Amino acid sequence: MTLITISADDKLVEALRLIAQKRSTSLDAVAREALTNYVRSHPIPKRRYSFVGIGRSGKRDLSQQVEATLAQAANRREGWSLK
Repeated sequence: MTLITISADDKLVEALRLIAQKRSTSLDAVAREALTNYVRSHPIPKRRYSFVGIGRSGKRDLSQQVEATLAQAANRREGWSLK
């Protein structure tokens, strides 16, 4: 487990302490649960390219290596080109 340090408003810390006391657990456990719930509610979508599999390239393994190939050549904001 990794130790992290955060700054929090005094009112927030006091609310966390009250929750921890009410549940007979530690402030760390309550903060960990809150962070876990926050992260679960904000999933990070996996990068996908909608045009994969369109057309023929003449290369048999292109679809299997698409993520690596596009990661090198594609600019997520401006797209890609064969130049």
